[in-house]
Amino acid sequence: MSKQQDHKLAIRFGLGAIKAVGFNMTDAAVKERQINGKFKDIYDFAERLDPKTINKKSVEALAKSGAFDCFTDNRRQISESFDILSSHAVQQSEAASSNQMSLFGGLPEANKKPELKKVENWNRVERLQKEFEAFGFFLNEHPVDEFVPDLKKRGIIFSDKIERDELQDNNLVKMAGIVASSKHRSGPRGRFAYLTISDPLGIFEAMIFDEALITNARDLIADGSMISLECLIRKDDGGIRILVRDVKKLEDFIRITQPKDQDFEDIKQQPARQNRGNSGWQKNNSEAKSFNKNSANENAISNQQDKISVLKSKKIAASVQIIIKEREGVIAVKSILSQLVAPKDFEKFTKVYFVVMRAGKVTKVELAEKYLLDNADISRLRSIDKVMDVEFF
Repeated sequence: MSKQQDHKLAIRFGLGAIKAVGFNMTDAAVKERQINGKFKDIYDFAERLDPKTINKKSVEALAKSGAFDCFTDNRRQISESFDILSSHAVQQSEAASSNQMSLFGGLPEANKKPELKKVENWNRVERLQKEFEAFGFFLNEHPVDEFVPDLKKRGIIFSDKIERDELQDNNLVKMAGIVASSKHRSGPRGRFAYLTISDPLGIFEAMIFDEALITNARDLIADGSMISLECLIRKDDGGIRILVRDVKKLEDFIRITQPKDQDFEDIKQQPARQNRGNSGWQKNNSEAKSFNKNSANENAISNQQDKISVLKSKKIAASVQIIIKEREGVIAVKSILSQLVAPKDFEKFTKVYFVVMRAGKVTKVELAEKYLLDNADISRLRSIDKVMDVEFF
């Protein structure tokens, strides 16, 4: 955190940590600025750097991150004008190398700055979403921030409650956030959707197994959508799972849900999970209880045996270290790891280490829990935006 020229506080973030921005380009830009002074405008930036060190993705990422805000407030204009700037820079370079200078030492044609694309700037939500694409998290503010007072009066809980493990099995809760990523898959039991949701206090992951809901809410669960979710919490030996039962557009949820005078958390306890069937021939209540108890025990044993059989067939990594950029990444990783805890006394497991890179410091932490990670799980961890890499060792 430091002060700008207008004395307002600003967050300083290393250019090399912005996604798609190569170190060659950032090194070249920093050296050029140190030698010849600050860049005057976006044209000056394009002209003074070697065109070979700049590519379209880097310029788009810098624009999305706000790195060019000192030149213009219209981030979208720079993001979509790379071809114009690149062509201008090449012309300048070729003119300079050919020594075809005018009598006054200028480059009349080349010095004429081309007009950038005429486009409207991104709105607030779009701007924040573009920042998320550049950083992998919301740096300055969160798209849902402005709705928080309304959400608290409508019973919404936030991801920190899950992180602190304050919910119980079979709790029915309401949550809200912006869809960071949505992945659709098909399995033996049908289609399912895997959502990564960001709210103002962190990131959580939720799953939808209801095919009708997936179809009806397909547009709502697209990346960048702000939504409310009705979720069922499942807790067992494998950790915590968030199962989505309903989805609404965030503004619609606020409009149709009656607020209370005070903030509250709408947490309902669903009936305990029970097995169905056989009530027709059960003679009395006591026999029914006995049957259900025995049936539940048999199913639990069978499910545990099936689970162990599947786990034994997996190729488990001995140990891994997960390299994370910032603390926000820890929350997302822990959400996945909570589903991968090894059963008690299981014969093999993965030892997991966190390597957190923050403010130029590197912290390595060994996790106490024993996990079971195979290649598929590691690929899943690598797909998290804030995870730089997952290494075997």
